[in-house]
Amino acid sequence: MNPIILILALTAAGCIGLAFWALYGFIREVPEADRDYQDPLPYGLRMIWPLVNVATHLLGPRLTPDKLEKAHRELQTAGQDFVLSPEQLYGLRLVGAGLAAAFFWVLLLMLDKDKVGLYVTATVLGLVIGWLYPSLWLSERRKRRRRRVIKDLPTFLDFITMSVEAGLNINGGIEQATRKGPNGPLSQEMMRFLRDVRSGLPRSEALTRMAERMDMSQISSLTSALIQADRVGASLGATLRAQAAQRREERFLYAEKLALEAPVKMMMPLVMFFFPLIFLVLGYFIFLRMKQEGVL
Repeated sequence: MNPIILILALTAAGCIGLAFWALYGFIREVPEADRDYQDPLPYGLRMIWPLVNVATHLLGPRLTPDKLEKAHRELQTAGQDFVLSPEQLYGLRLVGAGLAAAFFWVLLLMLDKDKVGLYVTATVLGLVIGWLYPSLWLSERRKRRRRRVIKDLPTFLDFITMSVEAGLNINGGIEQATRKGPNGPLSQEMMRFLRDVRSGLPRSEALTRMAERMDMSQISSLTSALIQADRVGASLGATLRAQAAQRREERFLYAEKLALEAPVKMMMPLVMFFFPLIFLVLGYFIFLRMKQEGVL
Protein backbone atom coordinates (compact mmCIF):
# COMPACT_ATOMS: atom_id res chain seq x y z
CA MET A 1 0.00 0.00 0.00
CA ASN A 2 1.20 3.51 -0.76
CA PRO A 3 2.54 5.11 2.45
CA ILE A 4 0.91 8.46 1.59
CA ILE A 5 -2.52 6.84 1.25
CA LEU A 6 -1.98 5.03 4.54
CA ILE A 7 -1.00 8.26 6.30
CA LEU A 8 -4.02 10.09 4.86
CA ALA A 9 -6.34 7.28 5.93
CA LEU A 10 -4.93 7.27 9.46
CA THR A 11 -5.19 11.07 9.62
CA ALA A 12 -8.83 11.00 8.49
CA ALA A 13 -9.64 8.25 10.99
CA GLY A 14 -7.92 10.24 13.75
CA CYS A 15 -9.86 13.39 12.87
CA ILE A 16 -13.16 11.50 12.91
CA GLY A 17 -12.26 9.88 16.23
CA LEU A 18 -11.29 13.23 17.78
CA ALA A 19 -14.53 14.77 16.50
CA PHE A 20 -16.61 12.03 18.11
CA TRP A 21 -14.57 12.32 21.31
CA ALA A 22 -15.12 16.08 21.42
CA LEU A 23 -18.84 15.62 20.78
CA TYR A 24 -19.06 12.99 23.53
CA GLY A 25 -17.26 15.30 25.95
CA PHE A 26 -19.58 18.18 25.07
CA ILE A 27 -22.66 16.01 25.61
CA ARG A 28 -21.33 14.93 29.00
CA GLU A 29 -20.85 18.57 30.04
CA VAL A 30 -24.43 19.48 29.17
CA PRO A 31 -26.48 19.48 32.41
CA GLU A 32 -29.26 16.92 32.66
CA ALA A 33 -32.79 18.29 32.51
CA ASP A 34 -34.60 18.21 35.85
CA ARG A 35 -37.72 16.11 35.21
CA ASP A 36 -38.71 15.39 38.82
CA TYR A 37 -41.95 17.36 38.45
CA GLN A 38 -42.70 16.53 34.83
CA ASP A 39 -44.64 13.74 33.17
CA PRO A 40 -42.74 10.75 31.72
CA LEU A 41 -41.54 11.10 28.16
CA PRO A 42 -43.06 9.08 25.31
CA TYR A 43 -40.97 6.18 24.07
CA GLY A 44 -39.89 7.93 20.87
CA LEU A 45 -38.71 11.00 22.76
CA ARG A 46 -36.75 8.91 25.24
CA MET A 47 -34.65 7.48 22.42
CA ILE A 48 -33.48 10.90 21.20
CA TRP A 49 -33.65 12.78 24.51
CA PRO A 50 -29.85 13.24 24.91
CA LEU A 51 -29.78 15.00 21.53
CA VAL A 52 -32.80 17.10 22.49
CA ASN A 53 -31.09 18.04 25.74
CA VAL A 54 -27.99 19.20 23.86
CA ALA A 55 -30.04 21.17 21.31
CA THR A 56 -32.01 22.79 24.13
CA HIS A 57 -28.79 23.79 25.88
CA LEU A 58 -27.52 25.42 22.68
CA LEU A 59 -30.75 26.99 21.41
CA GLY A 60 -32.62 27.85 24.63
CA PRO A 61 -30.68 30.99 25.69
CA ARG A 62 -31.07 32.47 22.18
CA LEU A 63 -34.89 32.31 22.08
CA THR A 64 -36.93 35.47 22.47
CA PRO A 65 -39.77 35.75 25.05
CA ASP A 66 -42.36 35.94 22.27
CA LYS A 67 -41.27 32.61 20.81
CA LEU A 68 -41.22 31.00 24.26
CA GLU A 69 -44.71 32.32 25.03
CA LYS A 70 -46.06 30.98 21.73
CA ALA A 71 -44.47 27.58 22.34
CA HIS A 72 -45.82 27.48 25.90
CA ARG A 73 -49.30 28.23 24.54
CA GLU A 74 -49.05 25.37 22.04
CA LEU A 75 -47.94 22.97 24.75
CA GLN A 76 -50.73 24.06 27.10
CA THR A 77 -53.55 23.63 24.61
CA ALA A 78 -52.19 20.17 23.71
CA GLY A 79 -51.84 19.18 27.40
CA GLN A 80 -48.08 18.63 27.04
CA ASP A 81 -46.77 21.50 29.18
CA PHE A 82 -45.72 18.98 31.86
CA VAL A 83 -43.92 16.85 29.25
CA LEU A 84 -41.85 19.51 27.47
CA SER A 85 -40.80 23.04 28.27
CA PRO A 86 -40.87 25.69 25.51
CA GLU A 87 -37.09 25.54 25.21
CA GLN A 88 -37.22 21.74 24.89
CA LEU A 89 -39.86 22.04 22.17
CA TYR A 90 -37.50 24.14 20.07
CA GLY A 91 -34.69 21.71 20.84
CA LEU A 92 -36.93 18.87 19.64
CA ARG A 93 -37.65 20.78 16.44
CA LEU A 94 -33.93 21.26 15.80
CA VAL A 95 -33.15 17.58 16.42
CA GLY A 96 -36.12 16.52 14.28
CA ALA A 97 -34.87 18.68 11.40
CA GLY A 98 -31.40 17.14 11.61
CA LEU A 99 -32.67 13.56 11.84
CA ALA A 100 -35.09 13.99 8.93
CA ALA A 101 -32.35 15.47 6.71
CA ALA A 102 -29.99 12.63 7.68
CA PHE A 103 -32.72 10.07 6.89
CA PHE A 104 -33.19 11.45 3.38
CA TRP A 105 -29.41 11.46 2.84
CA VAL A 106 -29.18 7.81 3.87
CA LEU A 107 -32.10 6.99 1.59
CA LEU A 108 -30.36 8.64 -1.38
CA LEU A 109 -27.12 6.82 -0.59
CA MET A 110 -28.95 3.49 -0.49
CA LEU A 111 -30.49 4.30 -3.89
CA ASP A 112 -26.98 5.09 -5.20
CA LYS A 113 -27.85 8.62 -6.28
CA ASP A 114 -24.96 11.04 -6.79
CA LYS A 115 -26.64 14.22 -8.08
CA VAL A 116 -25.93 17.30 -5.96
CA GLY A 117 -29.37 18.75 -6.64
CA LEU A 118 -31.05 15.69 -5.13
CA TYR A 119 -29.04 16.03 -1.93
CA VAL A 120 -29.79 19.75 -1.68
CA THR A 121 -33.51 19.09 -2.21
CA ALA A 122 -33.46 16.24 0.31
CA THR A 123 -31.70 18.44 2.86
CA VAL A 124 -34.19 21.29 2.50
CA LEU A 125 -37.17 18.92 2.52
CA GLY A 126 -35.85 17.04 5.56
CA LEU A 127 -35.19 20.25 7.50
CA VAL A 128 -38.69 21.55 6.81
CA ILE A 129 -40.44 18.25 7.64
CA GLY A 130 -38.35 17.63 10.74
CA TRP A 131 -38.91 21.17 12.03
CA LEU A 132 -42.68 21.03 11.47
CA TYR A 133 -43.26 17.48 12.75
CA PRO A 134 -43.40 18.43 16.48
CA SER A 135 -46.08 21.01 15.64
CA LEU A 136 -48.06 18.35 13.76
CA TRP A 137 -47.66 16.01 16.74
CA LEU A 138 -48.96 18.72 19.10
CA SER A 139 -51.86 19.44 16.75
CA GLU A 140 -52.87 15.78 16.75
CA ARG A 141 -52.65 15.61 20.54
CA ARG A 142 -54.72 18.79 20.76
CA LYS A 143 -57.48 17.36 18.57
CA ARG A 144 -57.54 14.09 20.52
CA ARG A 145 -57.64 15.99 23.81
CA ARG A 146 -60.55 18.18 22.69
CA ARG A 147 -62.55 15.18 21.51
CA ARG A 148 -62.04 13.54 24.90
CA VAL A 149 -63.07 16.73 26.75
CA ILE A 150 -66.23 17.10 24.66
CA LYS A 151 -67.10 13.49 25.46
CA ASP A 152 -66.45 13.71 29.23
CA LEU A 153 -67.75 17.21 29.99
CA PRO A 154 -71.50 16.38 30.37
CA THR A 155 -70.67 13.54 32.78
CA PHE A 156 -68.50 15.82 34.91
CA LEU A 157 -71.18 18.50 34.93
CA ASP A 158 -73.75 15.95 36.12
CA PHE A 159 -71.48 14.96 39.02
CA ILE A 160 -70.84 18.60 39.93
CA THR A 161 -74.57 19.41 39.71
CA MET A 162 -75.55 16.55 42.01
CA SER A 163 -72.83 17.50 44.51
CA VAL A 164 -73.85 21.17 44.56
CA GLU A 165 -77.54 20.33 44.93
CA ALA A 166 -76.60 17.98 47.78
CA GLY A 167 -75.08 20.90 49.72
CA LEU A 168 -71.43 21.13 48.63
CA ASN A 169 -69.87 24.26 47.20
CA ILE A 170 -68.46 24.38 43.69
CA ASN A 171 -64.97 23.38 44.85
CA GLY A 172 -66.32 20.34 46.65
CA GLY A 173 -68.43 19.43 43.64
CA ILE A 174 -65.44 19.59 41.32
CA GLU A 175 -63.41 17.49 43.76
CA GLN A 176 -66.14 14.84 43.84
CA ALA A 177 -66.31 14.90 40.05
CA THR A 178 -62.56 14.30 39.75
CA ARG A 179 -62.84 11.37 42.15
CA LYS A 180 -65.89 9.71 40.62
CA GLY A 181 -65.66 10.85 37.01
CA PRO A 182 -63.66 9.29 34.17
CA ASN A 183 -59.93 9.87 34.03
CA GLY A 184 -58.67 12.04 31.22
CA PRO A 185 -57.57 15.55 30.30
CA LEU A 186 -60.66 17.18 31.82
CA SER A 187 -60.04 15.46 35.15
CA GLN A 188 -56.41 16.60 35.09
CA GLU A 189 -57.37 20.21 34.38
CA MET A 190 -59.93 20.24 37.18
CA MET A 191 -57.33 18.87 39.57
CA ARG A 192 -55.03 21.71 38.52
CA PHE A 193 -57.89 24.13 39.20
CA LEU A 194 -58.28 22.70 42.70
CA ARG A 195 -54.53 23.01 43.32
CA ASP A 196 -54.65 26.65 42.23
CA VAL A 197 -57.51 27.36 44.62
CA ARG A 198 -55.82 25.57 47.52
CA SER A 199 -52.64 27.56 46.91
CA GLY A 200 -54.55 30.80 47.54
CA LEU A 201 -55.63 31.84 44.04
CA PRO A 202 -59.16 33.35 43.80
CA ARG A 203 -61.68 30.97 42.32
CA SER A 204 -62.58 33.27 39.44
CA GLU A 205 -58.93 33.64 38.45
CA ALA A 206 -58.36 29.89 38.74
CA LEU A 207 -61.35 29.28 36.44
CA THR A 208 -60.02 31.87 33.98
CA ARG A 209 -56.63 30.15 33.94
CA MET A 210 -58.25 26.80 33.28
CA ALA A 211 -60.18 28.26 30.33
CA GLU A 212 -56.99 29.82 28.93
CA ARG A 213 -55.09 26.54 29.26
CA MET A 214 -57.71 24.48 27.48
CA ASP A 215 -58.68 27.10 24.85
CA MET A 216 -62.08 25.56 24.12
CA SER A 217 -65.37 27.37 23.65
CA GLN A 218 -67.20 24.83 25.84
CA ILE A 219 -64.85 25.37 28.80
CA SER A 220 -64.85 29.16 28.30
CA SER A 221 -68.66 29.17 28.35
CA LEU A 222 -68.72 27.02 31.50
CA THR A 223 -66.17 29.12 33.40
CA SER A 224 -67.88 32.38 32.37
CA ALA A 225 -71.23 31.07 33.60
CA LEU A 226 -69.73 29.95 36.92
CA ILE A 227 -67.92 33.26 37.46
CA GLN A 228 -71.07 35.23 36.63
CA ALA A 229 -73.25 33.08 38.88
CA ASP A 230 -70.74 33.46 41.70
CA ARG A 231 -70.70 37.25 41.35
CA VAL A 232 -74.46 37.84 41.20
CA GLY A 233 -75.34 35.06 43.67
CA ALA A 234 -77.38 33.01 41.23
CA SER A 235 -78.20 29.36 41.83
CA LEU A 236 -75.20 27.24 40.88
CA GLY A 237 -77.33 24.11 40.57
CA ALA A 238 -79.57 25.62 37.89
CA THR A 239 -76.58 27.09 36.07
CA LEU A 240 -74.73 23.78 36.05
CA ARG A 241 -77.81 21.86 34.96
CA ALA A 242 -78.33 24.21 32.03
CA GLN A 243 -74.65 23.90 31.10
CA ALA A 244 -74.85 20.10 31.25
CA ALA A 245 -77.92 20.03 28.98
CA GLN A 246 -76.25 22.41 26.51
CA ARG A 247 -73.00 20.44 26.43
CA ARG A 248 -74.86 17.18 25.92
CA GLU A 249 -76.80 18.67 23.02
CA GLU A 250 -73.55 19.99 21.51
CA ARG A 251 -72.00 16.54 21.84
CA PHE A 252 -74.96 15.00 20.03
CA LEU A 253 -74.73 17.59 17.25
CA TYR A 254 -70.99 16.99 16.96
CA ALA A 255 -71.56 13.22 16.62
CA GLU A 256 -74.24 13.90 14.01
CA LYS A 257 -71.82 16.16 12.10
CA LEU A 258 -69.16 13.42 12.10
CA ALA A 259 -71.71 10.90 10.85
CA LEU A 260 -72.70 13.18 7.98
CA GLU A 261 -69.05 13.75 7.06
CA ALA A 262 -68.30 10.01 6.89
CA PRO A 263 -69.60 9.42 3.30
CA VAL A 264 -67.59 12.38 2.01
CA LYS A 265 -64.41 11.13 3.72
CA MET A 266 -64.97 7.62 2.35
CA MET A 267 -65.26 8.87 -1.23
CA MET A 268 -61.53 9.35 -1.82
CA PRO A 269 -60.46 5.86 -0.61
CA LEU A 270 -63.28 4.33 -2.66
CA VAL A 271 -62.24 6.15 -5.83
CA MET A 272 -58.52 5.48 -5.35
CA PHE A 273 -58.53 1.87 -4.11
CA PHE A 274 -61.92 0.12 -4.26
CA PHE A 275 -63.39 1.16 -7.61
CA PRO A 276 -60.20 0.43 -9.66
CA LEU A 277 -60.16 -3.15 -8.33
CA ILE A 278 -63.79 -3.64 -9.27
CA PHE A 279 -63.19 -2.29 -12.76
CA LEU A 280 -60.11 -4.51 -13.10
CA VAL A 281 -62.03 -7.67 -12.16
CA LEU A 282 -64.98 -6.78 -14.41
CA GLY A 283 -62.62 -5.88 -17.26
CA TYR A 284 -60.88 -9.25 -16.95
CA PHE A 285 -64.15 -11.20 -17.40
CA ILE A 286 -65.22 -8.93 -20.25
CA PHE A 287 -61.86 -9.58 -21.91
CA LEU A 288 -62.32 -13.36 -21.54
CA ARG A 289 -65.85 -13.19 -22.95
CA MET A 290 -64.77 -11.11 -25.94
CA LYS A 291 -61.91 -13.50 -26.60
CA GLN A 292 -64.28 -16.49 -26.54
CA GLU A 293 -66.62 -14.73 -28.99
CA GLY A 294 -63.75 -14.03 -31.33
CA VAL A 295 -64.02 -10.26 -31.04
CA LEU A 296 -60.37 -10.05 -29.94
